[in-house]
Amino acid sequence: MFKMMMVCLLQFLSGSIMYSYLLGRLGGVDLSLVGDGNPGLSNLWKAKGRKLGLLGLILDYFKGIFPLALLVENNIIKNEYLISLAALCGILGHAFSPLLKFKGGKAVTTTFGAWTVLTRWEAPTILGSTFALYTFLKPRDTGVEEDALVVLLGFAILLPYVLYKLYTGKIHLFLFYLGNLGILSYKYWPNWSRFFKNRIR
Repeated sequence: MFKMMMVCLLQFLSGSIMYSYLLGRLGGVDLSLVGDGNPGLSNLWKAKGRKLGLLGLILDYFKGIFPLALLVENNIIKNEYLISLAALCGILGHAFSPLLKFKGGKAVTTTFGAWTVLTRWEAPTILGSTFALYTFLKPRDTGVEEDALVVLLGFAILLPYVLYKLYTGKIHLFLFYLGNLGILSYKYWPNWSRFFKNRIR
């Protein structure tokens, strides 16, 4: 029990370091005043451009991986359910960072890191391909709501993969998927809701 608590706490603390927000502050910008106010990567990219944006991308991705991956690779933790729970804690740390009074980012980049620990290249490739195809095909004038929809689309396309893994006995991946989708749904619900309301009208 103590090991489980420590692993989850370490990954949560790693996830809670808001690199994009801190990089924005170092660059003289408060990301909470940019765009939709999200203190994460997308607004850092908008405010400070490609160089700081890429640095924020790398840092937000790897905080979803470490220190959990080190513990897994060194066989310090082996239980798949504990690994999945710890990975989810990293995403929670970003989404509800205590450093920003629990008003964190939307945790998409950190999600990629967490899935990398659990599935190596498989799930990140599915999600990344969906995001890349959307970016390539989308009209240039899409709004925040339309851009947020790609997250929902990515998880819908990821679902068959997760269900296949569930069929092969990887129950922990299915549980992680549900938890991950739950966090992202909470963060993106206002965007998704506005998108569908506008379409109904």
